[in-house]
Formats: sequence, structure tokens, C-alpha cells
Amino acid sequence: MRFNSQSFLVVFGSMMVATWALPLIVRNLQGEKWILEEYEKTVTAADKNVFKAKLKDVQLGPLLSTEGLHNNGIYSMKGKYKGKSGDDIVLKVLKSVDDEAYAEVKALKGIGEYVDSGMFTVKGKEAPVIIMIKVPGSVLSDTPEYKKAKTDEKEKMKEEAIDLMCKEVAEVGKSKGILHNDNRIENIHVTMSGNTVVSAKLTDWGAYELYTMDKSASEAEIIAFCKKHWTHVDWFVQADFE
Repeated sequence: MRFNSQSFLVVFGSMMVATWALPLIVRNLQGEKWILEEYEKTVTAADKNVFKAKLKDVQLGPLLSTEGLHNNGIYSMKGKYKGKSGDDIVLKVLKSVDDEAYAEVKALKGIGEYVDSGMFTVKGKEAPVIIMIKVPGSVLSDTPEYKKAKTDEKEKMKEEAIDLMCKEVAEVGKSKGILHNDNRIENIHVTMSGNTVVSAKLTDWGAYELYTMDKSASEAEIIAFCKKHWTHVDWFVQADFE
């Protein structure tokens, strides 16, 4: 039989396109039955009203961070807003209003960290913003303990943080039905006691790597999945190699 290389390349190329056109849940999450769908696909017409209001009485504090794909700045806040102290909340400026933005608001509401959202002028430009509860702690690699630690101590701290993080992922997943899988080191705030990580809290509820999940999944299943996808090797810190 004669082999037609051109036909093979056409078929192979079509197969590759079809594979990468599959939902992210199939490609990246290995078809776990308890992982249901990308969170932004749950956005409804009612969810799309959250940026229509223009926010008032907002007092911005210093810029805290510009990390994140959908982030144009996270700011501290001064005074009080909706009965909450500025010390306990932050304001996130989004790059645009889209399904990811709507999904982030929806997720924050779901986990109880939402305060308000709407349009607000930052640096002379009106932009969509979300006001949310401030997550305690800080990024592990920013802590004085981590910066002063030796290589083996840093790896130990990462492992401690990942253990606590995966328990948090499981707890939120089982109680809220939301899987947080964007668990880069920058998206976890830790609290230290000496050189030991004693708590790890999830941050950044943007729709990237956020999924709905079946609450009946066991804690062990969720933790195993989390630890499979996030190890101390994945928590790469550029400063450690400079």
C-alpha cells in the first residue's frame, strides 16, 4: 500500500487541533469525575450585573501588588467601607469586564470573601474593581524566615505550606463546591511560627484554573489530586537562583 505523507500530516494536524480544542478540564485535570466544569461557564445573566454601579466613599491606600493575569493592581484601603475596617479589606483593579471577572465575583461570594464590586476611578481612569476580604499572612517567598533560610530549609517550608494548602483546597471544595487549582506560590498566603509554616490560605479567585466540583468527593481524593499537581518543585522562586 502506498503511504501518502501529505494526507497523514493533514489527518495528524486535525487530530492535534481537535485535542487542544477539548475543554481545559479534560486536558489538564485528567478527567477526574468529581471535577465538573470550568467555573466561568457557570456565569449567568444575573451574575453580569456586578460591575454596573459606580462605587462611592472608597478611600484607596498604597498599592500592594500587581501580580496576576487579570490584575491591574491590588490596593489597601483606608477608613471604613460598608462597615468593614480598611485594615481588613483590599481593592482589586481588573483589566476588563468579562466572564472571568464575573466568575471571580461569583466565587468570592461563594466563599464569603466578597464585599462589593463596580466601577471606580483609579489613577484617573475608570475601571472595574472588586473589594474583598484581605487574606491574612503573606507569600512564603516574601517572608523574612524564607529569605534567610538555607536551601533544605526552604524546601521544608514549601512542603509544609503545600500540605496545609491542599487541606484548605479540600475544605473549600467540600463545603463550597469550588476547586481552586491555581495554586502557585504567589497565590498562597502563609503564617509562620519561627521557621515553621502554621497556616496557608488561598488567594486569587480569578476564573483561571477554577472549577466546580462534586462535594461528595472525599477529602483524601482532593488532597491527593492537589499534591499531585503542586509540589515544592512547582513552587519555583526566581530569587533563589539569582
